[in-house]
Formats: sequence, C-alpha cells, structure tokens
Amino acid sequence: TIDAATAVVLVADEVGDRAGVIAFDDRVRRRLPPARGGGDAVVRAIFDVEPTRVDSDYELAFRAVGSGKRAFVLVLTDLLEEAAAQPLLDAMPVLARRHAVVIAGVTDPDLEQMVHTPPRAPADVYVAAVALDVLDARARVAAQLRRAGADVVEARPDLLPNACVGAYLRAKARARL
Repeated sequence: TIDAATAVVLVADEVGDRAGVIAFDDRVRRRLPPARGGGDAVVRAIFDVEPTRVDSDYELAFRAVGSGKRAFVLVLTDLLEEAAAQPLLDAMPVLARRHAVVIAGVTDPDLEQMVHTPPRAPADVYVAAVALDVLDARARVAAQLRRAGADVVEARPDLLPNACVGAYLRAKARARL
C-alpha cells in the first residue's frame, strides 16, 4: 500500500496536482495537507508507517479530509467482509458527496489458488468453500462501496500501484477532480 500511495502522489506531482496524505487507525497517525510538489513530503511522511491491530476510525479520518477542496481520495484498506467493513461503509457519505473516492486493496493470491485448485482430498473441498465464501464477502462489500459512491480497485500486491495510478488518471480524465 505504501508503494501504491507513493506511485499516485508522484504521478500527481508530474501532472501538477496537489498531494497530501493521512494515515490513521483509531487516531490520526500522520497528516500532511495537500500541496503542489508534495510527493516527496508524502513519501517521507509514510515510508515507515506500520499496520496496527486496532479498528480504523474512518469517520474521524474522513472528517479531516472531507471539508477540503474537491479531490481524488484514495483509501488503501483491506476489504474483508461486511461486518468488518461496516465502519467504512457508514463513513463513506462524508467523502463521496464531495470527492472522487477510490477504495483500493490487495487481492489474496492464496484465496484465488484455493478456489481454482482441483481438490485432491475431501478437506480440500472445505478449504475451497471457505475461500469462496471470503471472496464472495469481499465482492459484496465492493458492491456496497460502489453503491455508496466509491470506485473500488482490487489488485495483486505487485499490481496495486499501477491499478491505483490508473484509477487516479481515469478520475482526472473524467474531470472528477
């Protein structure tokens, strides 16, 4: 996710847009207001951010971003299942009514492999069924986020930076920024 954020802010620098960042969990950990040529400052601000084991307070973070000038807002998070995603879904209206919002996360290649690998033993069928349930839950969350006004980008870890830059450039081309 750090690579994805870095890629987007450096492209924003190249096209002359302002870039900023907010890193949060249950509190705001880092915040850098948008600025032209802000890519390097954003990279310095987030290069050492580590995940924590607390629930993210999306409403807190989105309120901090929500009142600013119309912008492309990239939310890098994990789309797990509906109960875990509910705080994100509840907070979406704060951003979606004013900004071009993209929710981005990595896909899990192991889950895909579990679903597409032919079973060799009875337990493999159960493993595939659980993996399919997880993938279906992620798809339901993605659909709910789209209905709430966000674009959703999911990609393998190595492809996430390119996918996020693509989403940014599409939003820019549609004059959504």
